[in-house]
Amino acid sequence: MPQRQRLTERGFGARYALLGTSVAFCLAIVAPARAEDDVDPFSLSPEQLFDATVMSVSKKDETVATSPAAVFVLTNEDIKRSGATSIPEALRLVPGVQVARTGNAGWAISVRGFNNGLANKLLVLIDGREVYDALFSGVYWDIQDTPLADVERIEVIRGPGASLWGANAVNGVINVITKSAASTQGTLLSVTAGNEERDIVTGRFGAKTDNVSWRLYAKYFDRDAQETSQGTGAHDDWHALRGGFRADWDEDSSGNRFTLQGDVYSSDTAGIRSVPELTPPYAVTIQDDISARGGNVLARWTRDLDEGASLSVQAYVDLLSREQFSLDNDRSVFDIEAQYNLPSLGAHEIITGLHYRYSREELTASPIITFTNSTRDDQLISGFIQDKITLEPKRWFLTLGSKFEHNDYSGFEMQPSARLQWQGDGQMAWGAVSRAVRTPSMLEHNLNAVTGVIPPGVFPVPVSVELTPSPGFDSEELIAYELGYRRELTQGLQMDLAAFFNDYDKLATYTLAPSFVDSPPLHLVLPIVTTNDTKGETYGFELVLNWRAADNLNLSAAYSLLEIDLHGPPSDQAIASEAGEGQSPEQQFNLRALWDVTNKLAFDTTLYYVDALPSLGIDSYWRYDTRLGWHVADGVELELVGQDLFDDAHPEFGGTQIQRSIYARMTWRS
Repeated sequence: MPQRQRLTERGFGARYALLGTSVAFCLAIVAPARAEDDVDPFSLSPEQLFDATVMSVSKKDETVATSPAAVFVLTNEDIKRSGATSIPEALRLVPGVQVARTGNAGWAISVRGFNNGLANKLLVLIDGREVYDALFSGVYWDIQDTPLADVERIEVIRGPGASLWGANAVNGVINVITKSAASTQGTLLSVTAGNEERDIVTGRFGAKTDNVSWRLYAKYFDRDAQETSQGTGAHDDWHALRGGFRADWDEDSSGNRFTLQGDVYSSDTAGIRSVPELTPPYAVTIQDDISARGGNVLARWTRDLDEGASLSVQAYVDLLSREQFSLDNDRSVFDIEAQYNLPSLGAHEIITGLHYRYSREELTASPIITFTNSTRDDQLISGFIQDKITLEPKRWFLTLGSKFEHNDYSGFEMQPSARLQWQGDGQMAWGAVSRAVRTPSMLEHNLNAVTGVIPPGVFPVPVSVELTPSPGFDSEELIAYELGYRRELTQGLQMDLAAFFNDYDKLATYTLAPSFVDSPPLHLVLPIVTTNDTKGETYGFELVLNWRAADNLNLSAAYSLLEIDLHGPPSDQAIASEAGEGQSPEQQFNLRALWDVTNKLAFDTTLYYVDALPSLGIDSYWRYDTRLGWHVADGVELELVGQDLFDDAHPEFGGTQIQRSIYARMTWRS
């Protein structure tokens, strides 16, 4: 994008801030009295580690204390008091989750290893809508920008969730759940300004008409560019605009509830990239402009039936258009699923469901990426059943279940799970054995990408190194073994420990294929195909301690250990595994303090440690974030937040230097 245009767009932030302020004050004139809204930021929630609600483990509401899985919940209060301005940044708090910023608008996020910018063994949902991209079975984190003020909680399952959620829920599930429209009544305006977060403006208005609660929101942000490892500008400044709505119909006399919600967004960023060429100088550096446009609409109907039974049906449409130098793609998704919770059958609690998805991907070639088919239509059909069996009331429970699905890449897949749990006074132990698969994506089966050109030297002509289509690539497989223990050690002090051993088979491997000569110009092609020739094991544990030291002080600590051991073919046959050893930190921990100094003043701090990434040349680093919040008046709050205060800048994943960020935020509610 031309520099003049970018400089002009930087002024948009101030314009949106002025516009947002004007709109908010106009809305305030007609706004009704505020209903129950966001958590009071100056009163610590009575919920502790075990008390939070979670539905991702069993597809029904339960507490963390009774969930037989390694689950962690970030509440709205946790997110707010972390100082995070995006969902990826909030996930840094979760043990066992690897979060590394690859650039201004990019993150590498995974659970229990295999991290990279195209991480594909993690399922991410927002209000039940899967946001992974079929092109690479991963997530474009730059477009998952739900306003954090509207997020009720983020549920994170470490370990397989495939028996309920299906393929790609291999190492974990992240489920972002937004607030109901009834809990976001009135007007909210939030304005943020800082050295990196140049402008963030969020406006929201909610009201109730007859039996319908509804809200509208809009968000704009403008983020400053980062720097390269050489200290030059990365040219990745980023701005985005987003808006949406949600409407919830009250439960009627027959037990029916209905929700309709949707979002539209646009995002523009850029970056510096090296483009291989077959003529001198064999690589050029360009500014790669990245533009994303999209939207979604979701509808959900639920009906409560007799004897505790319920039926729900959810459907959504999701559209995306993404343009960048390497590849343009347009994606359309239609998804529908139904879930039936059977009436109580003595010792059995049975849940079952059906799911159908249709997706269409349309691709436009570039000088470095081509494909065998420019358009691909895929269908996914699946069903699941789960039975929670009470072996001894209030003590022993056994949960058995499996997902059965058919996809157009690997055919039929079955992903079963068995979980045994024991509950005692103030404690719970559990163990699980699960199977999960990561199905192939369009990237492996359909795309040809030039990854580099070797100038003439050893060979008299240039050598083009190309990742080629691999239609024989099959699903990656995992058998996971997990143990967990939760206990309230003393009043107010809670511990959550989870250990795991993951046995992987048929992992993606970049394997050399026979070379050949091509033209024009005359050059040698060195093809690399994706095969299933790597096996491996990962093992480790995560420990969380949470202590309510006083009514106005909460302290927590989280530690995770991860070991990865992969076994691939000899180096003369394979280049590497897809995301192997040395790309995920072996050790991580964070220490956190939330302190309500007075009923008007809050002080929150978090100290992080992230281990080195040897294969990427990234050193270990410490990160210190702090937040000071001041309740100025009724409905008005000021915050001062500092992030990465220990370093001016440091790399987290790749060559981009992530810089220290300091910002101020004002939030007004009525």
